[in-house]
Amino acid sequence: MNRLSVRLSLAFLLSSWIGIAVMVVIVQRSLNTGFRQYLTAHDNEINPEQATRLESYFATNGSWVGADNVLVGHGNGGGGGASRGATISVANLDGIVEVSTDTKLVNTSISVESMGAIPLTVNDIQVGWLLRQSPGVEALGAAEIAFLDESNRWLTLAGLGATILALLTGSAFAWTLARPLQDLTNGVRDLSVGNLGRQVRTQGTVEVKALAAEFNTMSRALAEAETLRQRMAADVAHELRTPVSVLRGHLEAMLDGVYPVDSAHIAVAHDQTIHLARLVEDLRVLTLAEAKRLPLERTRFHPGVVITQILDAFEPLVLDGNIHLSRQISSNLPDINADVTRIRQVLSNLLTNALRHTPEEGEIIVQVIPILNEVRISVTNTGSEISETDADGIFQPFWRAETARERDKGGSGLGLAISREIITLHGGSIAVQNEPKRVTFVILLPGV
Repeated sequence: MNRLSVRLSLAFLLSSWIGIAVMVVIVQRSLNTGFRQYLTAHDNEINPEQATRLESYFATNGSWVGADNVLVGHGNGGGGGASRGATISVANLDGIVEVSTDTKLVNTSISVESMGAIPLTVNDIQVGWLLRQSPGVEALGAAEIAFLDESNRWLTLAGLGATILALLTGSAFAWTLARPLQDLTNGVRDLSVGNLGRQVRTQGTVEVKALAAEFNTMSRALAEAETLRQRMAADVAHELRTPVSVLRGHLEAMLDGVYPVDSAHIAVAHDQTIHLARLVEDLRVLTLAEAKRLPLERTRFHPGVVITQILDAFEPLVLDGNIHLSRQISSNLPDINADVTRIRQVLSNLLTNALRHTPEEGEIIVQVIPILNEVRISVTNTGSEISETDADGIFQPFWRAETARERDKGGSGLGLAISREIITLHGGSIAVQNEPKRVTFVILLPGV
């Protein structure tokens, strides 16, 4: 009883019953009233020949005494023979009945105006009133009652047929509405037991289709997030395992006397602890940034000044790699309201990546220009490019274009992921543009 299909079927059935009941009442009332009106109009219709005979009788006799003989055979109230028992009466000018087929009406007063009486005249002088009265409901003969009974029987059959049709139609319609919801229920049940990525058919009404489409999108997102979580867990384990293995190997070798306990071997162990600390810190920052809980100490500053300081710090590294560093910083940049430390971190990540992937005699181009009320920062390096497939995942944690080879070049693989989250927290955006033999990272930050 609490199922949607059952409730919808009962709702259709109840609506049909209400409609059928109203229709039956209206039709029955219309038939009864209309039939009675027809009988009344038919019975009250006065035969002109009868009026002529009565007028001739009065002209011959000068009164209505004995005129009931003229009415005999044209009514039945007092023993006549009218087909429907109509009462025919003649009244004088004062409305007193003189003769009638119903002897009970003789010498009684009637309202000739309300009875629809017609005047009787002799030589253009009115001498009385002629009226015909229907007995009302009693006028319904056996044929009329049979007709109404037959009509009521067919109305009842029509009501039963409409009820069955409404029940079948309502059940089918309710099934078409409930079936997509049942598919969604099964899909949600699969999600609850870990079957992520389940897709359901988009069918039914517009609203149900929209709900199914949103469910499919959510299911795909959950599956992708679970895949990313598993991959990230594996990557974290791999990144931690390497420095831990190196650190453990050196310590065990020194404890076993294989390596001497000198500053050179202790420095190797120390470097691995620094690498571990950096990796743990990157993971902490990324987790806080993704949860929108990374604290930002915003200040208003001119981006050109900060970017110039960062580039000056990277100048020696660029010269060591025999790489040309080109800077194009506009002079009319708007100020930005941001965390200087975090912006430095983002630009340092981009410059470090550019330096790592730019070959000798290559070039790194940094351009800072205003666009409307935003600041556009682009970092381009020549000599490398990425595929469209790699471009889609470049901001994912631990992403590397060439996994085996890139691990040897250092880096935790979290820099770009952290950079994206930091820029997003500042209300900006970061994207990668791939061109032949060059890669450009573009940052947009809102100005103040």
